[in-house]
Amino acid sequence: MTNNLPKRGVIAETTTWGEVKLPPKAERVYGKASKSDCTAMYLDRDGRVQSVHYRMPAAKKATGKGAAADSDAADESATVSMPRPDVTRKGLEMIGDFRTDALHEALARAPIEDDTLMALLILAFAGQNVSVDSGSGGTYYGNRRLARHAASLFDQDGKLVIDIDTLRVAARSTLTEVLSCRENRNASGIVARIAGDVVGADNFLPNMGTDDYLSCLSRAALEGSCKDTPVLPRQKVKDTRIALVEHFREGRFVHPAALFAPDKVALLSWLAKNAVAEDDAADDQVEDPEAGDTDDGEALDDEAFREAAE
Repeated sequence: MTNNLPKRGVIAETTTWGEVKLPPKAERVYGKASKSDCTAMYLDRDGRVQSVHYRMPAAKKATGKGAAADSDAADESATVSMPRPDVTRKGLEMIGDFRTDALHEALARAPIEDDTLMALLILAFAGQNVSVDSGSGGTYYGNRRLARHAASLFDQDGKLVIDIDTLRVAARSTLTEVLSCRENRNASGIVARIAGDVVGADNFLPNMGTDDYLSCLSRAALEGSCKDTPVLPRQKVKDTRIALVEHFREGRFVHPAALFAPDKVALLSWLAKNAVAEDDAADDQVEDPEAGDTDDGEALDDEAFREAAE
């Protein structure tokens, strides 16, 4: 067993009943194990090697000893006084694993219309496991604001209504909440630059030929902004800036550094950093359930599928 332990594997002991002893606070995984889960290998009563998967809970902030003791005592008292629920905590954990695996399998294989996919994507952003530092302003951000847009997709009876116009508004609003180019903690990074380039956000940039912005430029950058204008660089930087501000007062100037298209080197670096390894790609691959097979039973490759679609 020692020679065949997986990366996150341990050799575990068993109880007198032959059940595996997991580490303290370990949560056994009853569905498909993820790559971050651990494996416990042990010998059953018949001497056969068995293995189970488990995960460790996230570390919680420590509290005072007195508070912890009182909390444990209260929990123990509550456990004793409360009747046994229909489904125990372990049963709920098993249901959670089963549901997650079934949901992921359905998302990968079940036929789903494009408008339904869009609606589900909006709902996913409203999940309680999602946290977003919004760049759209206001003191409320993240889950609460995203849930508001997702709720607009339901009717009064709580039924998900796939209305394309409502869907478009909710999708635009959700993207507005999530994507941000601000230079602080809620910046989305290069993905927001890519999104802006795709939707033509350059056309919505304001006139940057103002004293506030031009004063942020170096002498070389300021004089470079005179290109394609009748303004000639002055001896003093201030005079060049004043002339440019006057020239762009009735026009529009967008500095090249403000354009959305990301630097190609930075984009390729981001793609390389986030590229999926070949062994991971096989596990994460989602097949198109509507692709179908060829007459001889072999799946269509990408080129053949495109030709058949045309």
